[in-house]
Amino acid sequence: SFPGFTRRPIRERRAPKAKAQACLARASSSETMKGNRVDLMVYSSREEKPVLVNPSPFCTKLELFLKVAGIDYVKPELAPGDMGPTGKLPNVKIGGERLADSAVIIDRLETTGGSSLDDVLSEEEKAQGRFMVAACEDKLYFCMVYLSWIHNANWPTTRAVYFSEVPWGLRKLISGKARKGIKKALHGQGMGRRPLDEIVAIGKEVVDDLAVVLGDKTAFFGTPESTVADIAVYAQLNHLLYANLPYNPIGDHVKTKPNLVAFVDRITKRYFPNIYENRAKEVTKTAA
Repeated sequence: SFPGFTRRPIRERRAPKAKAQACLARASSSETMKGNRVDLMVYSSREEKPVLVNPSPFCTKLELFLKVAGIDYVKPELAPGDMGPTGKLPNVKIGGERLADSAVIIDRLETTGGSSLDDVLSEEEKAQGRFMVAACEDKLYFCMVYLSWIHNANWPTTRAVYFSEVPWGLRKLISGKARKGIKKALHGQGMGRRPLDEIVAIGKEVVDDLAVVLGDKTAFFGTPESTVADIAVYAQLNHLLYANLPYNPIGDHVKTKPNLVAFVDRITKRYFPNIYENRAKEVTKTAA
């Protein structure tokens, strides 16, 4: 359903009649024009056996969307400093055009294709999904950014993830400048004005709400395949669970929600099996 992009076959969904019809419409539009591809620009990991899909949850979100939607893509190696039109990752190149922002990119791909992963949802469910995405990306994400970049216990870990390839003589200067920029952005956004206990409480509250909404379902709206909301929630929870930060009270809180942990692990196992295996090995090694 995304003209111009090679798409893998979609499994027929077992759903009520209305949802099944939407699924069939989505599958029937999978005939695509050849010649275009998605070049996905994301942060790269130099770890031999990474346990995170990507250091950035938004890079994870976009890559998972491409996988769920069945859109073939490549991840070219980026030139130093090549962060795209907005100076941020992820971004993509489609037919020579460079697009930034995961939400904008997903909207463009779905608009161009004439169908959406959310076609199986009612209008009310779509609205609920947008609220969930907003809670994760406008609240939970900034809690995580504060813990990762500003909290002194976690800063060495974050610096190593993002700046390990910067020449030693420049690393302190460049990473320090980036950290100041993040601190300023958090202050402008509002999260950086709050005390630590409030930030942690906000993050835990979002986690609690997500656990209640998910309940005993395998996806937030009970769909056999992931919706955009499932993808966005996964990206944030996945990072909280597996970023390996020394001080991570919100991530520790996610671990107390078996349904959320199972939700994350289920998607990881299906779409990122190598990451899932690396995590299993890490758990085994830690237990030993």
